[in-house]
Amino acid sequence: MGLLSEFCTALDKVIIVAGPTASGKSAFASQLAQENKGVILNGDSLQVYCGLEILTAQPSLEDQQRIPHRLYGFLQPHEVCSAGKWLSLVVSEIEKCHKEGRLPIIVGGSGLYLKGLTEGLSPIPSLDPSLRRDFESREQTSLYTELKSIDPALTQKIKPQDRQRTLRALEVYYGTGKPLSFWYTQKPTRLPYRFEKILLNPSKEELEVRIVRRLNKMFQKEILEEVEALLALFPSFTARKAIGLQEIGSFLKGECSWDEAKALTLLHTLQYAKRQRTWFRHQFKADRIIDKLYFCL
Repeated sequence: MGLLSEFCTALDKVIIVAGPTASGKSAFASQLAQENKGVILNGDSLQVYCGLEILTAQPSLEDQQRIPHRLYGFLQPHEVCSAGKWLSLVVSEIEKCHKEGRLPIIVGGSGLYLKGLTEGLSPIPSLDPSLRRDFESREQTSLYTELKSIDPALTQKIKPQDRQRTLRALEVYYGTGKPLSFWYTQKPTRLPYRFEKILLNPSKEELEVRIVRRLNKMFQKEILEEVEALLALFPSFTARKAIGLQEIGSFLKGECSWDEAKALTLLHTLQYAKRQRTWFRHQFKADRIIDKLYFCL
C-alpha cells in the first residue's frame, strides 16, 4: 500500500483536501487519487477560469491526462461563478463519481466553497443572469450607496470597494424581493455525504519558502503573455481577483518595474496565505491535519 493508503475510504464518502495556497494540495490529492481510484474536483474559486492557468497554478495538462480532473478552466474570465453555482456543479460531479465507483476528492482553498459544501448554503432561488448585467455598467460608489439603502445590515460586512459582493447582493434583492441578509438567516440544506476533511498545514516558515519557490517558477513561464491576453480580451472581468494580475498589469502599463511587480505579487500572496491560515484555523474542522509535507512544488 502507498503512503496515503490510510486515507482510503468507502466510495459513499467525499474527501476534501484543503489548505492555504502552495501547501501542496494538488500533489497530495494526485497521489491520493492514484492509490484510491479517485477523481479530483476543483474547489478553488479562481481555478474555474480558463486563461489563468499560470496565475492560478492550475494542474498541468499532463497531470489532468494522468488523473481525471474536473471543474478546472471551464468558465470564461468574464463569467460569474457564485458559491451556489459551484456547489450545484460539484454535487453533479460527486454523483457521477459515486455512480462510476470512483472516489471524489475536492481540492481547494476557497473557504466559502468548502463551507457551502460541508454545511450547506442559504436557499437562495436561481436568478436570471441578466439581472447582474443591468448593474455592471454602473460605478461602484453608486451601487454601494444603493445597497446601503436596501440592505444596511449587509453593508456592515461588505467593504465599499468590494464590487463582486455588492453586485451579488443587488441581484439577489432585485431577483427575490428580499435582501441577502434575510437569506443568510435561513437554515441551509445539508448535503447527504459523509465528508473526510484533510487539512495541509505546513508551518508559516515552510509555507513562505514554498510560496517563493512557486512564484519564482511562475515568473519563469509565459506569465506576461497570459496577463496581456487577459487584459486585451477582457478589460473588465470577474476573475480580476487572481493575485499577480493587477501587479503584472501595472508593469505592462509602465507603472512599475518588473522587480516591483514581482515583489508586490509575493507580498499579496503572503497576505492571502495568512488570511487562509486564519480561516482554516477557526472555520475548518479537519478530521486529519498534516503539518509535515512530503511533496515539493
